[in-house]
Amino acid sequence: MSRMRSTILEKFELEFSKDQKLAVRANRIFPDGVTHDNRYSFPFPIYIDRADGSRKWGVGGREFIDYWSGHGALLLGHNPPAIVEAVVEQMRRGTHYGACHELELEWGQLVLDLIPSAERIRFVGTGTEATLMAIRLARTITGKSKVLRFYGHFHGWHDSVIEGAFPPFEESVPGIPSGASGLTINCPPNDIAAVERKLRKDPDIACVILEPTGGLFGLIPCEGSYLHALRVLTEQYRVLFIMDEVVSGFRVTPSGAQGYFGVRPDLTTLAKILAGGLPGGAVAGPERLLDLISFKSQASLPRRQKMPHPGTFNANPLSASAGIEMLKAVQRGTPIEHANRMAELLRGGLNGVIDRHGLNWAVYGRFSEFRFHVGHSQQGLRASNFDPFAVDYLQLNGGDRQLLSQLRCGLLLHGVDTPLVGGLTSAAHTEADVEQTIEAFEQTIEWMKRDGLRG
Repeated sequence: MSRMRSTILEKFELEFSKDQKLAVRANRIFPDGVTHDNRYSFPFPIYIDRADGSRKWGVGGREFIDYWSGHGALLLGHNPPAIVEAVVEQMRRGTHYGACHELELEWGQLVLDLIPSAERIRFVGTGTEATLMAIRLARTITGKSKVLRFYGHFHGWHDSVIEGAFPPFEESVPGIPSGASGLTINCPPNDIAAVERKLRKDPDIACVILEPTGGLFGLIPCEGSYLHALRVLTEQYRVLFIMDEVVSGFRVTPSGAQGYFGVRPDLTTLAKILAGGLPGGAVAGPERLLDLISFKSQASLPRRQKMPHPGTFNANPLSASAGIEMLKAVQRGTPIEHANRMAELLRGGLNGVIDRHGLNWAVYGRFSEFRFHVGHSQQGLRASNFDPFAVDYLQLNGGDRQLLSQLRCGLLLHGVDTPLVGGLTSAAHTEADVEQTIEAFEQTIEWMKRDGLRG
């Protein structure tokens, strides 16, 4: 940062001195001192010792309301009793059989019961593996090579999908050969005409993939009408439609975003909530497509070769036991409804604070997410009326990064931990958590104003 250091950052370094010492150690072990890019933060990350419900506690004993929600995996909050009990019991019975087991049947059937487009399923280890598998399956089915994706939509970090995923949406990522890069076509989000031009021009496109709630789970939102238009176009041009529900699956509704919007994709990718807070992902879809992975279907494939699908931890008993309990809770619908309601209350309260202070900020979102936009150009607009669709998607990146870093540090000092551009609520969050968060937000803005923030 080039500007003068703020008193918020000085307070942060003083109060989180133990975390800073751990960060110094971490920088001697890990690149940037972290094990996930999103955990890299200025001036240093915090370190967590334990968590429960909507709360977690740092190494210095400080308590936080948690809006990371396990990177989206924890619909029920930390340590839901039924999941803990199931995992502990399964630990005693074994963690990896190297064989089929009954739990995978129950887990898989729950997915088929919940996801409208799912008639068959294959489990994988992560969300990245799920999108990798779906794309390879699409290429196997169609005999085509290229993938059409959208700027700002995140589908994991393999070669086919990482370019153009993050602001400033650059198409060049180190380590990806030009031959592989040339098989990915990036489109601006929410521009159906651009998609149609690409599909009409290039007959080698195997699939279109997107996050149905918009890029980075609503940071760059999209409408249901857009999804319906994409479904029509992909059918017209005989291109497979992959709906990446790694985040939205079992979070938007029990039937995912596809159930909410009434759009049925060809293939669905799942992870996060699917595995109850443990590692796990899946690809689901119609029998006619998923069964092409089967050894029995080799005669119908080019050169009589099936698509290989190994994976050491696919449907492992621990993840299956957690996933079963999670999806049983999802079936009831109430956890999702509660998480969505808490996010709506939070967005409204935060926007009220913004308006009282006369800032050109906004908090927006849908379902159980909230997204910060700090320093928008819609002057004189009430924060609650901020329209992300009226903003160039290139600007939907959270806004001023220095202000966002100050905001995050201030919130941490007031007992709230949220990712830089906004977070997620869970079924464990309460109205008291929301009220405390709104108070912390207001107190942090008052600090920032003393540090020089202007409305």
